[in-house]
Amino acid sequence: MPFSQDWKLFLLSVIVLVCMKERRKHTRFLIEGMEVQCRMFFTTEVNILNMSLGGVALSLNKRLNMGEKYTLNIESESKTISLEGVVVWEKMTSLTTEVKGKKLPIYEVGIRFNEVLTGKGADLLNFISGNILDKAIKTRVQGVRVKIIQPEKTVILDDRDIYSVKMIGLGGMLIESKEELLIEDRFQMEMIFSEDIRPIRFLGRTAYCVEIPGKTPHRYDTGIEFIEMNEADRARLKEFIDFLKTI
Repeated sequence: MPFSQDWKLFLLSVIVLVCMKERRKHTRFLIEGMEVQCRMFFTTEVNILNMSLGGVALSLNKRLNMGEKYTLNIESESKTISLEGVVVWEKMTSLTTEVKGKKLPIYEVGIRFNEVLTGKGADLLNFISGNILDKAIKTRVQGVRVKIIQPEKTVILDDRDIYSVKMIGLGGMLIESKEELLIEDRFQMEMIFSEDIRPIRFLGRTAYCVEIPGKTPHRYDTGIEFIEMNEADRARLKEFIDFLKTI
């Protein structure tokens, strides 16, 4: 008797989980229902159209949501400036063709910065002043939008939905995700324990991702390996793991 598609997915997920358990260096603990949650940050490269101390206009191949908060990371000359802002306008401007022939929309968005009265405002002012494209501009740049030389890399950090953590260990965790993630992809992530509002921040790697059979809409068991984590956060994680061992 042939197996149904759901059974095939179930058997595949069991095989993957068993294989991963055999290779795992650290024991993982089942923690469903303990309100341990994580957020995953996705990056999208953007082009800066113009910028001022108050905000920035960007071009990118992804739509951002009006009124939502995003983080803009600007990497230039071995220094990174991180600025939080809110999307105040957006529009689709054109279509571009991928290698496979699929047409994708290109958007322009306007973001209003939130932190210009802090030390980050001084960093931003120095960046704008040193990278004005038109050197003939003599006026002060504080209130003027100017075109700038494109930095080495500029990305938007976008945090998706909050994910529930199903299992956890010193080396990684198992989460249930709404989207199928690519193996080996890496993401900036943070995890929050129910009794502690301070997040543990780390770089995670997708170790495996298998569809959970019988769930509509689709859900995926996704194994995340902890790649980079500072010593203080790793100590807090170990303290939580030690607590789980006593239960």
